[in-house]
Amino acid sequence: MPTVLRWVEFAAGLPYHAALVPVTGSRRDRPEPHTHADFHELVFVTAGEGRQVIRGGAWGAGEIEMPLRAGDVVLVRPHDRHEFAATAADGMRFVNIAFPSERWRAFADLAGLAGTADWDRRDLPLTARASLDGPVAAEFARVLGAYSGVPRVLDLVRLWTAVVPTLERADGTAVDRRPGWLVAACVAMNREENLREGLPRLLELAAVSPGHLARSMRRHYDCTPVAFVAGRRLEHAALLLTTTTEGVGGIAQRCGFSGQSYFGRLFQRKYGMAPRDYREATRRAVVPAAMDTQDIK
Repeated sequence: MPTVLRWVEFAAGLPYHAALVPVTGSRRDRPEPHTHADFHELVFVTAGEGRQVIRGGAWGAGEIEMPLRAGDVVLVRPHDRHEFAATAADGMRFVNIAFPSERWRAFADLAGLAGTADWDRRDLPLTARASLDGPVAAEFARVLGAYSGVPRVLDLVRLWTAVVPTLERADGTAVDRRPGWLVAACVAMNREENLREGLPRLLELAAVSPGHLARSMRRHYDCTPVAFVAGRRLEHAALLLTTTTEGVGGIAQRCGFSGQSYFGRLFQRKYGMAPRDYREATRRAVVPAAMDTQDIK
C-alpha cells in the first residue's frame, strides 16, 4: 500500500516545496512508492538515467516503467502511484518542485492554459524534453535556489510559465478546449464575495442551465459544480488560516460555509486535520521556533 502524502504534512504555509533528489540503485536510497492527496509535482532530471515506476492507473493493474534521462521534464499528478529508481551506474539526480493542486488549477484558469485538465486524465504522466542549459533548466535552478530563502508564489508562476509551453508541445496541445464562459466563471469564483454566494453565484456567472453547467464542469474540470465551489472555498479558508488571526468561525462565514462544524468536517476531510491544527502547523512551518508567540500577534 503506497504512502499518501498531504501538503500540510511537509510544506504547510509555503507556496511550493523544492528539493534536489539524488537516486541510486539501492532500495534504501530511493523515494518510497507514494501518491499525493492534494498536490502536483514537476520533475526535471539534471543528471544520470533512471525510471519512474507507475503502479495501477486507468490502463489497469500492474506497473509501467517510464524511462528517464537528463533533460526530461515530468508533470506528476496527485493520483499517480509512483516511485523513482536509477538505472545508470552513477545514479540519477532530479529537481522536484511540488505545489498545491488547487493553486495549479487556479493558475491554469487565469492563464487560459490549453490542455491542463486533460493532462490529469491521461493514463500516464506527461513527459517532455528540455535543454540542460536552456530557460527551463534555468527556471528549475532559480526556484530551487529561492526555496532556501523566502519562496514566493511569483517564483512558482515563473516556473509554470517556462515549463507549460514545453509540455504543450510534447502533448500536441494547441487550443484550449474549455468554453470561454466556463473559464471566466471559474476565475471569478476565486473572489471571496463570489465564494460566499456559492453555487447560485457560479450559475449566475456562467449564465447557462444547471444541467449544462454540470455537464461542462464534469467534462472540463472532472468534478461537479458543488465540488468545485467547495474546493475553492476550502482553498481560500486554508489561505486565511495561514495569513490571518481571524477566528475559525469567522473564516467559515467569509468563505460561505453554513456552519463552523460543517466547515470543520470538510476541512478535515481535505487537509487531514482540523482548521485550528492546520493553523498551528502552518505557523510552526513559517515562524522560527525561537520566536515567542507574542511576536506574531
